[in-house]
Formats: sequence, structure tokens, C-alpha cells
Amino acid sequence: MHTCGWYISSNVSDVLAQVINDMANALRSHSRDIDLKVISANDKSISGIERIKNIFTKKEIWHLFGRAPWWWRIVRLHSRTVHTRLEGTDWGGYPSRFFTEGALSGEAVIFPVFDPLSGQSDDVEKAVFVRSDKRKLPEGDYKVMDISEKILRPEALSGLYIADEATPREAMRAGILTMRGLSIASPKSGWLDEILGPDGYFLIQDEKEDLPRIIRQGLADKGRHMAMAARHFLKSRRSHERCTDSLISLYRKVIAK
Repeated sequence: MHTCGWYISSNVSDVLAQVINDMANALRSHSRDIDLKVISANDKSISGIERIKNIFTKKEIWHLFGRAPWWWRIVRLHSRTVHTRLEGTDWGGYPSRFFTEGALSGEAVIFPVFDPLSGQSDDVEKAVFVRSDKRKLPEGDYKVMDISEKILRPEALSGLYIADEATPREAMRAGILTMRGLSIASPKSGWLDEILGPDGYFLIQDEKEDLPRIIRQGLADKGRHMAMAARHFLKSRRSHERCTDSLISLYRKVIAK
């Protein structure tokens, strides 16, 4: 049995923290060789003393997600460390990313998990979802919903999510929203290609020209079919088993160093 601690840093969004916790559940379910403890900087249910005690407990591997806190250098003195982040190259352990897109030689790639809802409902009002109610959209007879950083409500959604930009964070958000029932529209994104497939989202090349057509199609049968295909792609490429295999492969490499 290998002991492993995960620390989710304070700069990790609620969206990404949900993905990381789903990955932890996958690892616990599919590997009997790892004793895993997950600690989040934003978890208010444990005391500061308990958190510090957990942090300074020696484990075979400590895995950091997000920006390294000041005390991480102490952890590196007593345990092997792995560091996963979406951007940047200031590593606090063996470097790893969630995407092959942008990964450099020597950086491991681990596969995130996007768990489906326990039950989907077809009786959901369609809408266009955005992350800011100030975003300019073409005029039309459709409902617009502002979806904030906290998109963790469990109910199903129906309609179209328009990504703000092509970034790793938006790709993660799109993965969660796809499993909630939405189709996705985005500028071309290598990160999103890995999550949903290159044909798994509506491509925005020119917002003024493309958005009226994309919104119309996204709220119709084409959007529903695209969302279904994207979920199938995501489930097959980002399964619990593949996530677990990628983590175990990484940890074996680190332990062998």
C-alpha cells in the first residue's frame, strides 16, 4: 500500500476542484494499492491545526494541484512530490498537466474525469449560457442565463454554452457542462479538442457572423445531437480507468526516481 496526499491550492477554482475530487474518487475505486488523503485549502470543515498536521505528515507522494503555498518547500524535504497545474512552468515537484496540448518534454499528462449526472431530464428549458450577463449576443427569441464560476448545481441543463476564450480552464468548464447536458461553442481550442473531440463543439471563427447560426443550431436538434456525441467522446476518452492508469503510471515513475 502506497501513501499519497493531494493538496488542492487556494487558487484552484470550484470547477477544477470538482474535477480533481472526481479523479480522487476514480483512483480510490480502481486502485487498492494507494491510500489517498485529499486536503483542500478552501475546505472550512477542518481546523487549521488539523490541516497543518496532515500537511506535514510524511507520505510516499504528495501531489499538489495549483499554485504552491509558501510551506510546500518543507513538504519537499520529507516526501516525493508531484505538481499539476493548468498553466505556467514554475514547478514544485514532478511536472504534470491535464492536457497534451502545451505540455513540454518531461512533463507527464494525467487524464481528468468528468462524471455524469445521476439522472438526466428531457424536461428542461433551453437557454444560451454565458459567464457574464454583459456579453453581447445577437438579438433573438431565446433565454440567456449567466453561469458564474460556481457551476456545481446538480441539475441537468439544456441548450448551448458559449465559451469566452480558448483556454485550459474553459476546456475543463466545458467538460463539466457537457456532462450536465449542454452543447458547447468556442473558438478553436486544442484543449477542448482533447476533451470533446475536434468535431464535438460549435466552432466560433467570427462572432458576428457565426453566433446567430450557432445559437439557432445549438438550441435545435443539431445542438442536442452534438452534445450527445461529445458526451460519448468524453466518457470513452476520460474514463475512471484511464484516469487511474495515468496517475498510477506517474506515481510509479516518481517513486522509482
